[in-house]
Amino acid sequence: MQKSAHLTRPRRLGCSATGVGWGSSLLLRGLVLSLVAVETFAPGSAVAGDAPSSAPDSPPAAAPDPAGPAAPEPPPPPPPLWEPRRYGDRGTPELALGLGYGSSTGFLAAGGFRYFVVDALAPGIEATYVSGGAGGTAYGLVLGALRFVPFRTTSMALVATGRGGRMFVAHHDDGWAVGGGLGVLLMMSPSVGLEIGYEALRLVPATFCADLGTCTLNGITVGVRIIP
Repeated sequence: MQKSAHLTRPRRLGCSATGVGWGSSLLLRGLVLSLVAVETFAPGSAVAGDAPSSAPDSPPAAAPDPAGPAAPEPPPPPPPLWEPRRYGDRGTPELALGLGYGSSTGFLAAGGFRYFVVDALAPGIEATYVSGGAGGTAYGLVLGALRFVPFRTTSMALVATGRGGRMFVAHHDDGWAVGGGLGVLLMMSPSVGLEIGYEALRLVPATFCADLGTCTLNGITVGVRIIP
């Protein structure tokens, strides 16, 4: 018995209708997932509430200073204008010197010191010795003084001085002297002046000067003032 030849058609893989549809479905799903993944991780596509990315955090931006930039420091004030010194300025000391000679009074020497605690006002102390001349009486004075300068410039000043203190008389009881004087001080330099004035002193008590021939000492005075 002769067997007839049986031709078998070759079978191609994946060519059936069912196979083609299932493969196409997988391909479309892969494309959709790929598009979703690209859209999800694309820059700027994150929405509020998404989890932060794993990229390293960038440093936070510095907050603006509400006060704005610091203002530059003001320039230092200019130095004070120099003012020339005048007689009687606060904090000024003064030395007073006087020398003289007269036929009736003999040799005279005087000195003093004062300090201007405020402008134009200075307490001080003064001392005077008078030899008395031929047949006169020698005496000395130690007086406290208070000087006031009502008018002053760099070249001159008017001065008024009150004085009071002890008077010592040779071979006589001691007493007191009270008075004052007025004068003009002419500045020969910023540190040296020549004072010309008039002074009067009253001797007290009356019993002290009763046998001295006078109870008043007065006369013109000339002295040098040194202002260090």
